[in-house]
Amino acid sequence: MRRSAPSLKFWLALTIGTLAFLPNLVVIFMLSRLAPEVFIHSSVRIAVWLLVVGIFATAIGYLLASRLLAPLDELTRSLRYLKVSSRTLADLSLPPAKTALPQEVAVLREQFELLINHLRNLSESREAVFATLAHDLKTPIIATVRATSYLIEADDLGREQRIEVLQQVQQEFERIYRLIENLLTASKLEATRPQLELVNLKAMLEDLRLRYLKDASKNGIQIEVTGSGETRADRMMLERAAANLIENALRHARSKIILRAGPGFFEVEDDGPGLPAPLEALSQPFHSQKLRGVRSGSSGLGLYIARQVAELHRGVFRSCKGSLGGACIHLEANDQRLSTYTLL
Repeated sequence: MRRSAPSLKFWLALTIGTLAFLPNLVVIFMLSRLAPEVFIHSSVRIAVWLLVVGIFATAIGYLLASRLLAPLDELTRSLRYLKVSSRTLADLSLPPAKTALPQEVAVLREQFELLINHLRNLSESREAVFATLAHDLKTPIIATVRATSYLIEADDLGREQRIEVLQQVQQEFERIYRLIENLLTASKLEATRPQLELVNLKAMLEDLRLRYLKDASKNGIQIEVTGSGETRADRMMLERAAANLIENALRHARSKIILRAGPGFFEVEDDGPGLPAPLEALSQPFHSQKLRGVRSGSSGLGLYIARQVAELHRGVFRSCKGSLGGACIHLEANDQRLSTYTLL
């Protein structure tokens, strides 16, 4: 166990006592040099005087130190109150100060309050993410349960109808799988740092185009990959962010989606009706479900994950002006240092 250092109050009391005691030592030293006979004759009284002054200086130092550190002690008690309080983080706050605080302690208290607010916002954001996931998972799970129940009870179901129902079940399972991928990505965003590697953005977009080619063809949508570029990023996070943007584009595109790669950035553009609200509002989890034109579970979480991936890589997540007249979302790299976070 590491031995703790003396308290700040001890050092402050020692400093004040020393400063109060030191002038007496100087005076006695000068007296011993200028009038040695007087010094020897009064040595006992001088020793008593030094003892009294030393005790007095120590007491004054301790009292002044206690007075000076009282605001800091109160702040410590307030923080200890946070530790033992049974309230939730949403209701947690520092108790009001009993007395006026010095400027330095007031600034320190303000920083603690900002930290509590930051933790509260993180907690609310996490709760919103998982609430959105639970809400979005509920719909495909219910649809799957109903479809399987129908298959069990429908004895006279023909082959074509059975295949149609099974395809519906498959689609719902694919939707559940994508939501679970977002859950894993959201968990990784909070718990780990990006594992940086060199990512060929055009090759990544080509792979994603092939992954979603079947869904796009089914809806008569063409997916095109243009440009080229590389960046250093966490491949899994980057792919999940791009996949979310493509899935969102597939829901709204009329006939065409462009995946555009560039040096350190990529864009996803479609020819749909465009964003129904500012991207900053749409990328807030759960809240986006209340925006007009955005279906529940359709884009809020996907855009939120994409924005979080960009921020974690110290990047930019914004809307852009494309050539198709619909929505265009841009992920751009800002930091190209090899030893720390870079962006997509």
